[in-house]
This record gives sequence, structure tokens and C-alpha cells, in this order.
Amino acid sequence: MNPKRIFITRTLTEDQVLYAKALGLEPVIQPALKVEIPENHEKLLKKLDRYQDAVWVFTSQNGAEVLRRVQDSEFRIQGFPVVYAVGEKTGEALAEIGIKAKVPDKQDAVGLAELINRDFQNNKPDIIHWCGNRRSDELGNKLKNGGFGYVDIEVYQTELNNIRIPDMKIDAVLFYSPSAVEAFRRSGGFDRNLPELFAIGNTTGEALSLESGKHVHIPSAPSTEALLELVADILGTEANSDVPLRRGIKGDDKSSFKKANLKEISNNLYYNKSLKDLARKLRKESTRAEIRLWTETLRAGKMHGYSFLRQRPVLNYIADFMCKELKLIIELDGYSHSFEQQWKKDLDRQKELENAGFTILRFHDEDVMNDLRNVERVIESWIEDQEKSVKSPPLKGG
Repeated sequence: MNPKRIFITRTLTEDQVLYAKALGLEPVIQPALKVEIPENHEKLLKKLDRYQDAVWVFTSQNGAEVLRRVQDSEFRIQGFPVVYAVGEKTGEALAEIGIKAKVPDKQDAVGLAELINRDFQNNKPDIIHWCGNRRSDELGNKLKNGGFGYVDIEVYQTELNNIRIPDMKIDAVLFYSPSAVEAFRRSGGFDRNLPELFAIGNTTGEALSLESGKHVHIPSAPSTEALLELVADILGTEANSDVPLRRGIKGDDKSSFKKANLKEISNNLYYNKSLKDLARKLRKESTRAEIRLWTETLRAGKMHGYSFLRQRPVLNYIADFMCKELKLIIELDGYSHSFEQQWKKDLDRQKELENAGFTILRFHDEDVMNDLRNVERVIESWIEDQEKSVKSPPLKGG
């Protein structure tokens, strides 16, 4: 079997390239971002002096690289505070400098904020975030809401590159950050027919799905190795038997169920691109109930490993939450939905979505805020019933 050609928007290490080839993949690499690290560290050190008792946070290997360069310079830092990091690779990069960072099990901004909150329940120190100019506001907002003093220090700069898929057959495109998705959009990448799309994590997957209108595959762990293994699994490559896979991702009932169901889902899945701007606006204006259901229940594969998207355009509507694999839409109804006129609109909308093959589970905002565990049980029960059906006739798709 010929190797599957994959377009990757980030530079890989030599070992990662070899691993990809061992999995039956042929990488074509065009970095979406250009990273610039300043040579002068005096401004950084002055800021650190003002917050000597602060906790340090690193959310990328670039931040760790800045610290390594500081340690190799004449401005070497003596002694380190408590340090946190997102991602195993970032933690490993810090370990090479001699820093043992705490890494959350859930490797994203939400997981990091939750870990810091657990560790500092009584006293709330200042948090120094070693970050770039294109950082997300999510971590800072969660820490501020938790009572922490949050200071973000831009220690490196990223610029978007112009990236183009070459004129050859490409079987998949891999993205590592929302910024890479933006670079791809600015380069006109979404104006062409796209192959299978993959994202390193849920936040990147959300941005990618919103721009493309296609299903996005996300690995169970945010690492290049896990991402490459998922790509090989989805594309059905023939791996080199001399190179063992580190994770057993093939063959379980849930994976078989997902694959069988995905075959019946169209690439666009009734995606309405004209609603993208409104979807972005609604995500920024999420209700308390939507935020809670998202962060505690649906985000990052928490619900039986399935990926949900929030504020997802579908037909002429925007679903509160949608899982493409399951063709499941979850809607939260606030006070206004109790009025007869709004109730009739909801009913018409639900019928149209059901006619397109979707299942809609509806909950009231109060259910989420006052009895979230029961809401979770209802969703879990529905998913378990669908998974059992893989042993029976397959689900009907639209």
C-alpha cells in the first residue's frame, strides 16, 4: 500500500517524521507560524522582579525555550517558583532546564486552571503566564474569576505565514493551533475541496470545524504521536510492523461504532457558512448554564470520549452543542423558551433538524445549574444506547 500524504502546519522533529513514515504516512510540512524570540531579556527580568512570589505558567514549548535562553545568558535566573505547564512536551522542555513542572491530566487551559485552583484553595498568589502575542484569553479569564492575580508576559512573537496545499493529492491536513487555522484561512485554504481534517486538541478543533464546516478528528491525548496514530487509523494505512504503536487505538467497540456512523455523515453535515460570524458572537456571549455544561461535561471528550462543538451552524440554525459522530444536538432552554411563540419556533426547528437525521436532547438552564449530574446521566444513557446498537443494525444517517 502506498503511504498516505499528510499536510502538516507545524515543523516536526526528525523522530516524529520517522514515526509518521513508520505508520505509513508521508508528511508534507509547511509551518503556519513564524516564531520570533527576542535576544534582549532585560524587560522580562524587570517584570519578574516585580512579582517575585508569583507562580509561573507555561502553555507552549516556545515559552520554555525563552527560559532556556535566559538561563544560557548573562541574566541567568537563580531559583525558581512553583511552575505549571500544559502538555507533556512543554513539561519535558522545562525538565531539561532543571524545572519539574506540574502538568494537569486534562491538558488544556481549563485543566490547568482547575489544577491551580485545587492547589491554592486558601491563598491566591499572582500567576505569571509566559506566553506569546497570540495567546487565548481563556486561561487568564478562568484564573481571574478564581481570585488569582494574572499577569501575562509576552516572551515571544508569532506571525502568520502564507501556507498553501501543494498541487498534489493530499489525504489529510493537520492543525496544531487556532492561529494555524487562521493562517490557513487567510491563505485561502478553505476555498478548495478539503481532505480529512485533524486537530491537536478541542480548541483548535472548534476553530477548524467552524471555518471548514467539516468533521474534525481529535486525538485522545494532545501529542504529535497520538495525532499521527489517529491519522493512520482513520486513513487506514499499513504500518511498518517493526515499529510498535504506543497506544492501542484500534479495534474496540466504540471506535468501530464511531467509524461506522461517520461513514454515513456527509462532509458538510448541513453546515451553514453564512452563520459563522453569528456563531462566534454567541460563543462569546454564552449563558452561565452553557458555560457550565461545556466546561464540566462536554468539552475535550469528557462525555464517553466524543467530541462536541458549541454554537455550531447547522441548516438555518445554530445548535447550542453538537456531536457529529452521534448526530446529536443538545439544546439549553432559558426563561424565554417558556413563552408559547418561542415554544412553537423551537418545535418547528426541532422537527426540521430531526428530519435531517439529528436527535435533539433538550434541557432547561435550571436543570444544568441545579442538577447537572442528572443531565449528564440522561446524555450518557442516550449515548450508551447508541453504542449498543452497533451490535444491531447501524444507525440511520442523513
